[in-house]
Amino acid sequence: MVTRKSFFLLTGGLLISLMFPLMVKGEGQQTISGEFYNPYQVPVDRANTINSVFIPKTGSFTDFKSSVIPDQNIYKVNFPIEKKPDIGKLGPTSKISPALERLRQIKRPSDDIEVIVTFKEDRRIPLMPELGQGEKRGERGTRRHKAIEELKAARTNSQLTLIKKNRAFRAFKPTEHFWIVNAVAGKTEIGKIKQLVESQDVAYIQPVEGGEKPPDSISNNDVDDGRRLIVSDPYFNLGLTQPWIGLLDTGIRRTHVLFNSPSNIALVRDCVNGGPNCNDTSNPGYDPFDTFWNHGTSSAAIISGNNRLGNSYRGVTGIRLDSWNIYSNLGLNTTATLRGIQRGIALFDKVLVGEIQANESETGTIATAADNAYDAGVIFVSANGNFGPSSSTVRSPGIAHKVIGVGGFMTTDQTQYNSQGRGPATDGRYKPDIQTPTFSETASNVSDNALRVFGGTSGATPYAAAAAMLSRNWLRQFGTFDNGQTYAFMILYGQNPYPYNNTEGAGPLKMATNGWANWGKVVVGNGTTIDIPINVAAGKKDFDGALWWPESASQAHNDIDIHLIDPTGTERARGFSAVSVFERAQVSGSLTPGTWKIRIRGFSVPTGSQVVYWASHIRN
Repeated sequence: MVTRKSFFLLTGGLLISLMFPLMVKGEGQQTISGEFYNPYQVPVDRANTINSVFIPKTGSFTDFKSSVIPDQNIYKVNFPIEKKPDIGKLGPTSKISPALERLRQIKRPSDDIEVIVTFKEDRRIPLMPELGQGEKRGERGTRRHKAIEELKAARTNSQLTLIKKNRAFRAFKPTEHFWIVNAVAGKTEIGKIKQLVESQDVAYIQPVEGGEKPPDSISNNDVDDGRRLIVSDPYFNLGLTQPWIGLLDTGIRRTHVLFNSPSNIALVRDCVNGGPNCNDTSNPGYDPFDTFWNHGTSSAAIISGNNRLGNSYRGVTGIRLDSWNIYSNLGLNTTATLRGIQRGIALFDKVLVGEIQANESETGTIATAADNAYDAGVIFVSANGNFGPSSSTVRSPGIAHKVIGVGGFMTTDQTQYNSQGRGPATDGRYKPDIQTPTFSETASNVSDNALRVFGGTSGATPYAAAAAMLSRNWLRQFGTFDNGQTYAFMILYGQNPYPYNNTEGAGPLKMATNGWANWGKVVVGNGTTIDIPINVAAGKKDFDGALWWPESASQAHNDIDIHLIDPTGTERARGFSAVSVFERAQVSGSLTPGTWKIRIRGFSVPTGSQVVYWASHIRN
């Protein structure tokens, strides 16, 4: 409801930067919020391109075409700035994680503890080079390996310098340095924690092991029912099975029948006891298998299980899966989690699946690492956790800005899974981003043929991650490179238009078929309007449009909106949130033939300009 209006005095003229590929001059010189730091000249999408293709019910495609947004459709005008109903309030934050705060209350000041200290960010993560012709993943000579080694050396040097100069760290003994996030694992005394957090260089501190369990729940439907609900089989049938997807979980039962003959399992590694590379088999306790939690086996089977137990239990994709064990018998290990993220990036995993419910804020170490993984080129999908139904119970890294947080609904009757974690995040963002089915029957670690019902947001996350991987591979057919474009499609696949809530976000996910899909990337300035023309033929219905844009936890929030405008110039729907990094709008029913517009508007862009990904679908 509009309660008051004000007007911006806006100047005319086009933004020249919109007419060319987006550029970032160098490290630390981000001219456009959300654009990649790209020193290795990795291919990225051009701005202002309109991609269009028809998707039949089979998921294949016809009539792909590409055009450019006309210059006159990017402009600035006076427009009413309405007060929005969901303006967020910045909540209190602490540098100490809740898990560490709890340990401070029950342990003696002289007790030793292993912690991870995250420093304030001092560099940007580059978009990592792709696997080159003639290169093999895992080889030391790849361009990606060299890029990571350079980043690792710079990180370690910077971190050691901070530790050496800061008196608060005299009792801190570093044991491992990380490059995906500006963080160091080490040992100190409980009584020294307060001294560490008072340092201006420190952003966050948490224990290596905080006791968080996998996001599971302890009644009966099969994976094919879940696939039907998310409409993934048409995309599976295209045979787009490259390259790799990485699962951050409890390990898997490698001998299960759903993982053999044929096998879609690539690597099985232990990041808890396998050292920084997760593969030191000489380390005591090395165990990449699903020994303690009966969890990762189920996740992997939903994502990439074969059909040896019949179509009912076949996974959503046929994509090769890397299993990164990040849990000990005590629960989540944060050091192992960072190792798994790093190894997944190093070995070209395009989607990382976080079966994690870490008790930390969006500035925590794991959330920051997940955001940085996006900057490196990864699509990150993670559970919202199972600490609902109260508000602000979403866990990390599902809480992060550049992570698709996943909620769940029951496979049997599509009712809400009640214990799902809810938003808002501390800064007011909606979480989850989307929802997928949970409580479906899939593989168990009890035996090589065992099955069980896999619940909680754990049971939903594999469906979302698999859909993201299928969407990413589908988009690559058309020369679409940016991972952010997949995020926009994930929001489009949701079924709930504005206004949103913190139970469903953009809603239950259904992949798009039987209609025209359009997508692209733009740069939106403060007060800028971009009108994207979409031709609608006679007999079409259900116009859905979505936006998603990448923000970091440290930047000011950019408020971007979507408006769907019919051929008469009348607004028919809009996505108008003040707090979110996504928008979704929908015009249901028959559509008037003619030229519609997706109007993207920079309602409030304090950073100056923001990369925004958009997607739409018009049903036959």
